[in-house]
Amino acid sequence: MSSSSTARRTEIIIYFAGVDISQSIRPYLLTMTYTDNEEDRTDDLQITLDDRDRTWVRWLSTPAPTIAEDSSGWKVGDTVIANGRPQYSSYGGQPGVELTNYQGKITLLNLKDGVPYPIHVDQKGWFAESQVQKDNEIPQAAQEGGSAKGAKIRAFIIQKNWNGTGKDRKLDCGVFELDSIDFSGPPGKVSMKATSIPYSSTMRMQIKTKAWENVKLSTIANDLAGQNGMQCMYESSYDPLYTRKEQVKKTDLVFLQELCKSAGISLKVTSNTIVLFDAAEYEQKPPVLTISYGNSDITRASFGTSYTDTAYSSCHVAYEDPQTGQKIEGEYQQPGEGSGQVLEVNERVTSAAEAKELAKKRLRQKNKGEVKAEFTLVGNVGLVAGLTVQVEGYGFFDGKYIIETATHNPTGGYSVGLKLRRVLEGY
Repeated sequence: MSSSSTARRTEIIIYFAGVDISQSIRPYLLTMTYTDNEEDRTDDLQITLDDRDRTWVRWLSTPAPTIAEDSSGWKVGDTVIANGRPQYSSYGGQPGVELTNYQGKITLLNLKDGVPYPIHVDQKGWFAESQVQKDNEIPQAAQEGGSAKGAKIRAFIIQKNWNGTGKDRKLDCGVFELDSIDFSGPPGKVSMKATSIPYSSTMRMQIKTKAWENVKLSTIANDLAGQNGMQCMYESSYDPLYTRKEQVKKTDLVFLQELCKSAGISLKVTSNTIVLFDAAEYEQKPPVLTISYGNSDITRASFGTSYTDTAYSSCHVAYEDPQTGQKIEGEYQQPGEGSGQVLEVNERVTSAAEAKELAKKRLRQKNKGEVKAEFTLVGNVGLVAGLTVQVEGYGFFDGKYIIETATHNPTGGYSVGLKLRRVLEGY
């Protein structure tokens, strides 16, 4: 028989405006969902709380405490009172015993990396900030205030003891900005939604006009990311060069989305980072999981096909230079396909090789939604957008799929909903 400390379980860690509110929020938490999207759409975090006494709706309207960069003024040598079970004992051992009003000193700190348990007390182990007090005063999140407007929320989903006692699996959901608050009742409920790109951000809202000359797509993406205080990751071997590109009365996000779509490059925004990547390269990664018919982890499965506007066998790119009159052409044929619909594209290219590469990407873009699937599985923090899985036992629908959307719901029995599309083999 396993004790509560060694049993498999799921824990949720939530930071609101730099404050760990996990313990305060736990008795009120009805649902939390984290949605991770492969491309084009923002990731989001949704939290719903039981609020019959209006504790949380009042908390969200009051100023939050000022939290310094290093969290709260903790320092090594402070005498503190620790309560609860440390998460990891000294030297990376198993979790320690439950403590009640244990008086000790801080021996180690890890406050700058966003870890859920940053304070080490004596040799007892690592504790969350909410488990530690000083000056005989235990701060309660519901008393401190939430400062809702523009608040940053960070969440972790932890599968405790998943790979054995003390061997946890963790999903860092990322950093989100609070976008909306709703209250309904009776009985009273508060719902909060936070997004990886807030709707008030300059990237979404500010209309701009600008031009670039003799520049690659990666350079434009880095420029736009820097202007919006974000980082940029370019993960594609294909990086088209533009003689001139104009952003005319468009937001940075819309403009970048259009560029990526035209180039056949996928775009994702998450945790203050713009990621541009080649979906074809992601599809080559080995599957992280095999989903087999009859597996007890499957609670729901559905499949569908769409041949409308996806049944192209080849793509032909043609461009005539208006200054020289030179015509440049390139064509890409889908492997294993005979004659069929031809996708015609008329866009500027500088060489036959570039025309063929563009034809390949445009054909992929048109055909990639031909076969799709949805699954609801037992929760697994290792399933995120952009990874591949193998599907078996479903006949026509068998094959390798890429995760387009992963929706994690760690409340009420951890489950994860997957939206998949079958990868395009050969191109």
